[in-house]
Order: sequence, then structure tokens, then C-alpha cells
Amino acid sequence: MADSSRRKFIIIAFATGMSMGLLFASLSFINSQCKNSKYNLLYFTSTQAKLISSNVKCALSFEDAKDANGILESLKTQNSIVFAGIYDCNGKLFSSYHRDDVRNKEFKLLPPTKAKFVSRDGYMVISEPVIHQKQFLGTVCLWTQP
Repeated sequence: MADSSRRKFIIIAFATGMSMGLLFASLSFINSQCKNSKYNLLYFTSTQAKLISSNVKCALSFEDAKDANGILESLKTQNSIVFAGIYDCNGKLFSSYHRDDVRNKEFKLLPPTKAKFVSRDGYMVISEPVIHQKQFLGTVCLWTQP
């Protein structure tokens, strides 16, 4: 009888240990995937900011807001981007795009930092300078929702 209860205890302890191990492995995997998806979003959005920066040089140089708006309209297909702003060299908003569900929210240009991205109010904010022939023309700023 004692032998039977000892076996049951060992089986239950083994099953509990295995379950806990699987639980911790699953949580570790989920945490890793979360970090990877944020990194991928950051990398993808940084690449978009660089592309936009290189495409708006002429629009900023010639103060053509219509052309800049056309470039930003391409972001409609990106659900993660809630706001995109192109600012002139004085920090004044030149052109912008808002996702439909955040039309009434105000997004401001963050003060320049060495970091290409910062976290603010639950958003990741990626900025990229617009430079043409070593002249600073402005800044592209993308707000994403991770």
C-alpha cells in the first residue's frame, strides 16, 4: 500500500514538474516572439522613414506640400503607422498623415536626440533627418503602435 502511494506521489510530482517546465518554456517563447516582433516593426518603420526622407527632399526644397502629401498617402496600407509628419528645418509641420482612428489626436515633433527612436505615450516614434547635399531640410517622424 505504501509502495502504491509512493508511486502515485512520484507520478504526480513528475507530471507537475513537466507541466511547469512546459509552462516556463512557453512563456519564454512568447516573450522572445514579442521582442522579435517589436524589433521587426522598428526595423521596418526605420526603413520606411529613410525611404520617405529620401523621397521628400525635392518637396521640401521647393515647398511643395502637395507632393509631400502624396508620398505620405502611401502609408495608408501600413496599419501600424498611426501618424507620419514631415517637418521643415524650423520644426514646423509641413505635411502629415493620420490613420483614420486618430484624426483628432495631436502628435508633436520630439526634440532632436541622438536616438533614432523613442517610446512615447504607448507609441514608438521613429525620426529621420532629411538632408540634401549636407544641408538639413527637415525631419520625417513616424509614430507606430506596437
